[in-house]
This record gives sequence, structure tokens and C-alpha cells, in this order.
Amino acid sequence: MAKLIENLFKISFKILGFKIDIGDFVGTIRKLCNWNTITGTKVWSLASSIHSIIVPVGLSLLTLFFLIDLTKKVMDYERMSWERIVFTCIRFFIFKMLIENSFELLSSIMTITNDILSKVMSSMSSTASVPNLAQQMGDLVRNAGGIIDRGLMSVIILILYIPFMGTMIGVLVQVFLRIGKLILCFAFSPIPISIGTWEDGQNVCKRFIMSTISLGIESSMIVVATAIYSLSLSTLTDASSISSMIGIMFLNGFLMAMISMTSSMAEKWTGG
Repeated sequence: MAKLIENLFKISFKILGFKIDIGDFVGTIRKLCNWNTITGTKVWSLASSIHSIIVPVGLSLLTLFFLIDLTKKVMDYERMSWERIVFTCIRFFIFKMLIENSFELLSSIMTITNDILSKVMSSMSSTASVPNLAQQMGDLVRNAGGIIDRGLMSVIILILYIPFMGTMIGVLVQVFLRIGKLILCFAFSPIPISIGTWEDGQNVCKRFIMSTISLGIESSMIVVATAIYSLSLSTLTDASSISSMIGIMFLNGFLMAMISMTSSMAEKWTGG
């Protein structure tokens, strides 16, 4: 029965170029947070191809907002000066350069935040070993006691299998949601940047850049959440097999809550 339970949790598949391994749940989450893993998949080429289409749109919007801003300044003839006109033109060329190189700009931000992620992961590599879910479930059956107890434990795991997997899939969906945000962020980046050339829309560009930084920082926060989860699993003691099963389900729900909280926390900290 223990081997059967282990096989139920040995779920592995590839989707959009990402390897999902439920048995190595924590390791899978950490790989999905790694910037190099994301850019190495085929789906990431979608962001690049859409971005190349949106760049001309961003430049058109940039020109429109530049003309609106310039007209506004010219009509305000009492405050009009050559210095203000020159400053508006300089800002136009700066934002033109930012739009044309927006993909590289955001990539540089993500590279910096990924370096932070690497340092965070290396600093906590010795904190707790990454648990193997399939082996843990098998050990719950093996350590249950006699044949009747092992059979009862197997039945309990089978009953709780669907809600158990539901929490784990919920965690993976939230991590994938971050990847989706990154793709959309990179693909449509010229539009919010172009609005920055308009005097009344400067905060839009600033918030967009800060929101990108928050997505980068979020990866480190997710990895720290998995470290807390791993440490909690390794310190789960003085419990029977059934109690351990309930404890693991509790920790899965706790991990899902922590990861769902990281997005809002990162945005608050960066002002994105």
C-alpha cells in the first residue's frame, strides 16, 4: 500500500516548457521563480514577439502625448519659455529611447532581482532539506503500525487526496500567475512607458517600473515561504500518522496563504 500511495504522488509533467514535479514540490516552485528558467522556455518568446509589435504603438502614443504636452505649453504663453520647450523635447527623446529598449530595461531589472534570489537561496541552502512529498506519504503508511493501521492510513490518504492536491495545485497556479504577469508586463511595456512623456501621466510610468521590480522581489519572497514550509515539515514531530497527515495539509494551506500574500506585500514595499 505504501508503494501505491507513493505512486499517487509521483506526478510529473511538462507544460509551456516548465517541468512540474509534485513529488519535488518545493524544488518545482523554486525553479518556476528563477528568471533563467522562465526565459529558457518557448512561452517566453511570446513576450518578445508581442513586444516588437507594441513598440510602434508605444512610439505613436509617445508622439501624441508629446504634441499634446507641447501644445499645452505653447498655449500657456504667459509661462512659456525656451527652457520649458527644450526640456519637453529632451524628455521626448529620453522616453523614445526607453520605449525602444524597454525589453532590455526590464530584463536588466529582473536580472538584478534574480541575483538577489540566488543569494537568498544560497544563504538558506543549509536551513532545511527539501522534502520529497511522495516519500513522505509513503512513510506515513509504513510508520502507521500493523496491517490494519496501515490500511486505515492508506484509506485516509485516499479520502484526503483530492483536497490535498487541490491546495498544491492552488500554490502552483499562484506561482504561474506571476509568470503570466511577467509575460504581459514585458509584452506591453512600451504603452505605460510612453504615457510617462505626458506631464500628467508621469506616475503611470513610475508605477509600472516599480510594479516590475515588485514582481522580481516577489520571487525571493516565495522562495523564503518555501523555506519556512520545508523547515516546518522537518520539525513536525510527536504526531501519529493521521496527525502528521493533518499537519502536512495544514502546512500546505499555510504555504498557499503565504504565497498569495507575497504579491500584495511586494507591491506595497515598492509602491507599485
